Amino acid sequence: MTSPALAVIVPALNASRYVSKLASSFRQRHLSSQQVFILDSVSQDGSPELWQGCGFGVRAIDRNTFDHGGTRNLGARLATEQGAQILVFMTQDAIPADDRWLEALTAPIVSGQAVATFARQLPRPEASLLEQFSRYFNYPSHSRRRTEADIPELGVKAFFFSNVCSAVCADVFWEVGGFPEHIIMNEDMTLAAKLLRAGHAIEYVAGAQVVHSHDYTLAQQFRRNFDVGAFFAGAGPELAGAKVGGEGLRFVREQLRYVLRHRRADLIPLVIAEAAAKFSAFQLGKRHHLLPLPLKKKLSMHSYHWD
Repeated sequence: MTSPALAVIVPALNASRYVSKLASSFRQRHLSSQQVFILDSVSQDGSPELWQGCGFGVRAIDRNTFDHGGTRNLGARLATEQGAQILVFMTQDAIPADDRWLEALTAPIVSGQAVATFARQLPRPEASLLEQFSRYFNYPSHSRRRTEADIPELGVKAFFFSNVCSAVCADVFWEVGGFPEHIIMNEDMTLAAKLLRAGHAIEYVAGAQVVHSHDYTLAQQFRRNFDVGAFFAGAGPELAGAKVGGEGLRFVREQLRYVLRHRRADLIPLVIAEAAAKFSAFQLGKRHHLLPLPLKKKLSMHSYHWD
């Protein structure tokens, strides 16, 4: 049986510190320059030349036109025109943890068990204890397939899906209209919701692993969750049933247990402060229509969205 043709799509901006490892992983999987689509937002750090030096072409896009969904749709169109049957989406800072990540990620699609998959994210070695917990909480060691029938049980978790490292059957991707465009974030969650509502299955593949984490400051946590709230304020009918509050409380409860197990009671004030920042920012973001534009831009992690 011939394996379906696939392509990897990577939006990039000033990615010089990641190019070598990511390009090396692509070469290990025998991906040709025709299978890797680097969409670069006019980087200023020499990374386009680094990509080219590693044998991969770069398509430059105007930084002002970047859109989480739209830019990925552009890459998907280019890949589909080249005959790709499976679209693999990655971020520039997702470093594969081993040499079987791609096969593991796409196996459920190849076998017909799911139309979309996403990988496990492992914390970077230098990640803080709270960030380590976040990765382990959201990306457990066991895989799970989801369908629309799981929404009542899982709530918002049923729609959880990450473009940090994901794969989608190209035909089905276009059948549901690809990624939504001109939304502030969570284009991946919206795609997952559309796929589930259309009767398809998506799968979290714990055996496909990438190293990826962020240690956000309290201010960054606030701005990110303001945007999450703004996203849910405009979420469409696909996300009906996405109960958010219960999952947030479970996260905080398990995080407190995690720091206590690691004998870091000194982190409890930070856990509480982060929870308060996230909750207040989320509620404010849900009511962003009441705020003046300059304030929304100041509170938002994706300030360009409001232009």
